[in-house]
Amino acid sequence: MGSLTAALASLLAADIGATASRVKRNAALWSVIGLLLVTAYVFALAATFLFLSVRYSPVAAAAAIAGALVVTALVFIAILIALQNRDRRLQEERRRRTQMQTNLTLLAVAGILRKQPLLAVAIALAVGALLGTGKRRGRKHDD
Repeated sequence: MGSLTAALASLLAADIGATASRVKRNAALWSVIGLLLVTAYVFALAATFLFLSVRYSPVAAAAAIAGALVVTALVFIAILIALQNRDRRLQEERRRRTQMQTNLTLLAVAGILRKQPLLAVAIALAVGALLGTGKRRGRKHDD
């Protein structure tokens, strides 16, 4: 039995090591990809500035690029606010449904207690038995 445990432990350690190295590799590659994309963005801005400065004055070109970036940021802010509002509405809906289910359950239990008290006691004992047969934490029996 000991050799089986050792073999399983070594397989688990090898699997964790492989997963850790894969995560490190992916993180390094995504960092390089991010750096390249930021560099490309900076050069695209520079190229746009040079193109616009030939047609317009350099001040007007810089102002146009800054304005476009501000408008883009405002659009992203509006999208973020809309998503937050949607998430808040969904959370409130979930909370309302949970409260409604709890209220309906309490009403059903109250009805059962009033009409059939013995059935309610039997259900309580069955639920207690089911919960009692689960794993016990912290208790160890000495054999």
